[in-house]
Amino acid sequence: MALNASMAVITGGFLDIAALKLLYPMAKGHVGEWRVRSALTGMGAAQLHDVILPDDRGLTQIDHLVLTPAGIIVLETKNYAGRIFTYGRRKNWVQHIGRHINKLHNPQDQNYRHRKAVEYLAPGVPVQDWVLMIGDARFPNGKPDGVLTLWELKQALRRLDAGEVPPQIMQAWLAITTSAKTDGQARKAHLRSIPGGQFGMRRSLAGKALLFLGTALLLAGFAS
Repeated sequence: MALNASMAVITGGFLDIAALKLLYPMAKGHVGEWRVRSALTGMGAAQLHDVILPDDRGLTQIDHLVLTPAGIIVLETKNYAGRIFTYGRRKNWVQHIGRHINKLHNPQDQNYRHRKAVEYLAPGVPVQDWVLMIGDARFPNGKPDGVLTLWELKQALRRLDAGEVPPQIMQAWLAITTSAKTDGQARKAHLRSIPGGQFGMRRSLAGKALLFLGTALLLAGFAS
């Protein structure tokens, strides 16, 4: 392999590694949401995934909505590892991975906003907000109420799946389905409206650009 080709392969490899580091958090989240979507689809319940809804502060993004005869379930999925300590709904979670300590925005507080957006579109309809943990995170001081594993979610949904969906709940579900947005323009507007959203968007774009360039250099180097 010529010197220029070797440099292309080396540079391409470094760029791809940098790209994967940038894209890893987003990819990890998508994997968790895909696992939940697959499990819910297998249960046959009506559902919506990764939708944008309007609320009193603009727009909010919801991972999963599930229709049951007992009401509507709002799910926030988190793919966390390590030990997590919780201190109430309005306090940050604290994650310990080895010697590293991270403060995490409390997903229960985050999902409370999601529930309020659904309740606004479905007045008078029971709405529950649950946080679904995907991954091997542990809670040394106890898992909070409303935080479920995937197995616990399946069990809870089976208990709620009794009979036909009442007309009032079905009407509310149709209103939510009509209001839900999944297009790129809505997603960009949502990211612009949240703290750190612009940074996340730029990080994703940078990661994809580096991955494209790095892969192109690798292919060019190996082809030489």
